[in-house]
Amino acid sequence: MTSSWLETIAQRVDMTPTQAEIALRKRGIAADRPLRPARTLTITSIAFKGEKRGSGHGTIDFAWSDLKPGIWAVTSEKNLAGKSSVLEIILWCLRGAPKDLQGDVRKWLNWVAMTFLVDEQAYRIEFRVAAGVPSGSLSRLRPVDGIADALDQFSTDGGFAAAMSRFMMNTLDLDPIPSMQGKDGDKQAIEHGWTALSGGLYFGGDHKQLLGDVQMGGLPARMLQMYIGLPWALTVMQANTVKKEVDQEQEQSGKAAARADIEATKARSRISTDLAAAQRALGSLSSEQATAEDLERLAAEVSRLSPIAIEQATRHSDAETELKTLRGIANDDERALRDVRENIVAHQFFNGLEPVCCPRCEAKVTSERIKKESADLSCSLCAENIPVDAMEGASETIDATQRRAEASRAAVERAVANERSLRMISATTSKDFEAARKELENAAKGTTFQQRRDAELAVARLEGALKERQTEPGLSAPSSDVALVQAAATEAKKAYEENRGDIMLRLSEEILSLGQRLGVKMLESVKLSSNATLALTKGGEDTSFRKVTAGERLRLRIATAIALLRVGKERGVGRHPGLLIIDSPGAEEVSEIDLAALLGELQKITNETQGLQILVASANPAAIVGQLGTEWCRVAEKDNYLW
Repeated sequence: MTSSWLETIAQRVDMTPTQAEIALRKRGIAADRPLRPARTLTITSIAFKGEKRGSGHGTIDFAWSDLKPGIWAVTSEKNLAGKSSVLEIILWCLRGAPKDLQGDVRKWLNWVAMTFLVDEQAYRIEFRVAAGVPSGSLSRLRPVDGIADALDQFSTDGGFAAAMSRFMMNTLDLDPIPSMQGKDGDKQAIEHGWTALSGGLYFGGDHKQLLGDVQMGGLPARMLQMYIGLPWALTVMQANTVKKEVDQEQEQSGKAAARADIEATKARSRISTDLAAAQRALGSLSSEQATAEDLERLAAEVSRLSPIAIEQATRHSDAETELKTLRGIANDDERALRDVRENIVAHQFFNGLEPVCCPRCEAKVTSERIKKESADLSCSLCAENIPVDAMEGASETIDATQRRAEASRAAVERAVANERSLRMISATTSKDFEAARKELENAAKGTTFQQRRDAELAVARLEGALKERQTEPGLSAPSSDVALVQAAATEAKKAYEENRGDIMLRLSEEILSLGQRLGVKMLESVKLSSNATLALTKGGEDTSFRKVTAGERLRLRIATAIALLRVGKERGVGRHPGLLIIDSPGAEEVSEIDLAALLGELQKITNETQGLQILVASANPAAIVGQLGTEWCRVAEKDNYLW
């Protein structure tokens, strides 16, 4: 079973078809689309209004309707009567951007409208013009009632061009043409859209290009292949453009690596020189090594003394707290001893008294109560029992309280001695620590050490910088897309060669026939190449498109465009929409007879070719009207203007 284009590529780069398709899509490469018939573009009406300014002042009001396939002409007896402007305004509507519309004419306009068909579907472009800037819409006209449904709107030159490009590329089923543009080594991938492709509809100027009017980036060749509808031609363009882009990326990467290598070599040399100088500067300070050793010793001493000073300060603080606590206890014990002694003295004093009367009511104490107190040990006043044992233990209470107070005083004296000792030790260690710290600080600020430290840092920094640049930069790794894009380009080219068949030969035959009919004298053979060049045999001599006269180039260009349309319809391929706009063909003619003959043959060709519409602007109204007929022409007679 034969593998598809995508499968073949996937096998070559060890991917699945899905992976290859996604990677190619990211790069803008797609497989060839199935054959499809070309769409037909037909102008049906053009109208515009405005106001002339300057010496040619007057109202502009032009309308041309009921156009259909066939050959149509705008003509006048004098030049500068507005013929080319009619075509340029049509081009402005089609392209969304003016081509060669005169600036004054553009500013004169205030309203433009054009209707056209794509196959059988009608569309309308209508916009106002203010100071030359368009503002309007593109609409689709309903088939039954002609009501307009807006498809897009615009209010700037750029917006108009973008709207028409989107519409035409999609509606005419055209593909953008990829290309590389710019200076060698700094090219950018671009896409030529409708503005460029519409050049294949226009025939004016000096006719130096077979198709279109821009040579840049091989555009005529790419337009030819696209309008022919050659199978795989677009994929070949895409793949070749991306291949150039990838090759440029690789080349730029290689150059960048080479530049980096050169810069790294220069940097290594410069850094090595600086390192040698820094090492010599450091070496000159070698006699001062003891300064660094002293610094290390002092730092070690500070580190040793710091925790000692902190510990002694903590111990002294704890001793102060303990002394304060013990003093409080000793004071409490002294106070308790005084209280006991005072209670005993008062008790003994009051017990030695013999009561005479009650201190409350002054009732006399009888002798019987006094006797009973001695006998029963009951109070002669209140009759309560007298606690003889409390009096007997008073001496023991005093002794116990005395001993506790003496112990508290002894503890305080010990605490005072301990606090004094710890205070002295803490002060000494703190003083030693502060002295060591000051010495370290002074040593660190010493000029000799600072110089050495700076020299060591300079050497270390330069050694690090040199190490970073020791690794030789390798060749840049190829992009992962290189093999994929190369495979896509190779397989697309192979598919293109296998499928293009004899279409180029058939086109050459048709161009030869049409060229002879259009008046290229003594034309004997034509060979169209895929790079948009024509090799000719004329009058028995080999020649080329570029070497014949301007009038013959015009005829061959028209013949080529019509051949694209006719062979495309014949083979069911091709993308040309069948509209040709020809400006001033009479300028290349030597007589009215030649112009009439050219138009007459074009008239026959349009009658033979379905969907072909040709719009012509030329002088010589007699020859044109005589050949085409009044109904196919808009004429400005004598000194009149077309609008």
